[in-house]
Amino acid sequence: MKILNTFAALLAVATVLGAQDAPVRVTLEVDAPVVSVGKPIELTLTARVAAATEVPATLLGGIHLTTYVDGEPSIEIGEPLAGQVPVAAGTEIRRRIPVDPAALWPQGSLIGKSSIVFAWSGLDEARVSLRLVPDQTALDLDALDLAKTKVRLITSEGEMVVGFLPEKAPRHVRNFIKLSKDGFYNGTRFHRVISGFMIQGGDPYTKKGSDGQIGTGGSGQRLEAEFNDVKHERGILSMARSADPNSASSQFFVMHGSAPSLDGKYSVFGRLESGLETLDAIAGTSVRPSRSGEPSEPVEPMWLYAAVVEPVLQ
Repeated sequence: MKILNTFAALLAVATVLGAQDAPVRVTLEVDAPVVSVGKPIELTLTARVAAATEVPATLLGGIHLTTYVDGEPSIEIGEPLAGQVPVAAGTEIRRRIPVDPAALWPQGSLIGKSSIVFAWSGLDEARVSLRLVPDQTALDLDALDLAKTKVRLITSEGEMVVGFLPEKAPRHVRNFIKLSKDGFYNGTRFHRVISGFMIQGGDPYTKKGSDGQIGTGGSGQRLEAEFNDVKHERGILSMARSADPNSASSQFFVMHGSAPSLDGKYSVFGRLESGLETLDAIAGTSVRPSRSGEPSEPVEPMWLYAAVVEPVLQ
């Protein structure tokens, strides 16, 4: 990619395309709005043509991005193409645009930065933001103080911070933190939501592109039960399982209300330390019948974009 010093001619046309009565509407999107520092980034550019017109060739095959890091203007990235291209009404242009994150902040590393904004220069509506989170793959689980370490759940409805109870369920705590560290939960959904009861997530079959039966997925590992005396009350984190007490794997649930019938039968391993308003927002979403007929499948996806470990060392 080249860093563009000037886009004057292209900007003139792009500004026309961005006008209120524009024949072309351009948007930028990302598969997931949360990305680990240093990981590849891929944007999707979509241009929808309402009326026959000409567009800059760069829109069809080049790049014309302005970037911002933590609100500060960063670099302009471009591979410009000369000239205009005629397009017919009803045309939809969709392109995948890879971006090298290492080039986005010439002043140094992106470590410690929290956000990136990409904007297609001159098109106000063609803008997308990304949340940056630390790369956790090198975290040493054995070095963590599990009683003080947290996991931040970044969802489509807000954030929740989980604290853990290793004195009650050490294997379940370690399992959840490991899966979070490995990115296992990133891009999953809360697929079972019952207001006043609980929200359930952690199934890899809820990820985009998966064809597994939702509700049956796991990590490939099974945990022995660690039933304990912590009550299933609002904000409690517990592990889902099948009829086999020793079948918990990756799926978990967060209590929205109290359910004494679950006490001593499911492994409680944590509780929310913040984010009850996010819990309420997810629990309050509209639902429809699932495959089993239970009215618990969210009509709109309730995404868990990322589970981010906030480590505290021993």
